Amino acid sequence: MDEPKKDVIRETDAEAIRLAKTLLRSARFGALAVIEPQTGSPLASRVGVATDIDGAPLILVSMLSAHTGALLADPRCSLCLANPARATRWRIRA
Repeated sequence: MDEPKKDVIRETDAEAIRLAKTLLRSARFGALAVIEPQTGSPLASRVGVATDIDGAPLILVSMLSAHTGALLADPRCSLCLANPARATRWRIRA
């Protein structure tokens, strides 16, 4: 008896958008994941994060860091943000 799979993606409402914006603006660090050009393997590193006036995430990069070379070779990346000090406030309500 196969039960239908539950959709894990919930509707994006105003509260979800507000929580995401608050997390983005309050996060000071994140994990930047890139694809390492020599091996094709994932590479994640901790980066400082800020936002510009429009709320877009900003990170400072150095030509000395491994993730900068990887981004220049392939701009695909992901940025994972969290606010450990307020982790209990970011629960998604069912």
